[in-house]
Amino acid sequence: AALSAQAIVQERERHTLERLLASSVTKEAILGGIYTGTVIRGLIQIVIFWAVGILVFKVDMGLSPGAVVLLSVLMVIMSSAFSLMLATLAKTLRSAASLGVITSLLLAPLGGCWWPLFLYPGWLQTIAKISPHAWATEGFNKLMLFGASFSDVWPSMVALAVFTVIFGSIAILRFRTSTN
Repeated sequence: AALSAQAIVQERERHTLERLLASSVTKEAILGGIYTGTVIRGLIQIVIFWAVGILVFKVDMGLSPGAVVLLSVLMVIMSSAFSLMLATLAKTLRSAASLGVITSLLLAPLGGCWWPLFLYPGWLQTIAKISPHAWATEGFNKLMLFGASFSDVWPSMVALAVFTVIFGSIAILRFRTSTN
């Protein structure tokens, strides 16, 4: 997300986005193209990670591998929307990088990426739900560690879709093509 946000800010600083608008490309098309490219890059990464995980490290995807794949795809589309939102909040390349690092360092441990959420006290588990990481981690843990089925993780999937809509909406509302 941080790298994509930096790339978008860099395009804004180089005035590439303004030149695209001058050629009658709409803001929606620009944003959609950036989003699609970010999603495709994320999907390629996920395919590589899962292929290496399964073939080299013998990762067990649990009883519902389709649900694991769907949850992975939802993480990619949510992360892509998050990167667009970060780009709309950042004014400079340096601030985009900083926002990416800060949000990663706050949301990853809060969301259970560094240690399992079930080790947290109840009140912190509740607070962790403000992080998309918590929903994804909970879904992956249920599927891959505890033998859950698709129906057991649909709340996590819906939550990731809601985060995608929220982040995407903020990006659309705040999108600008110049640094002014």
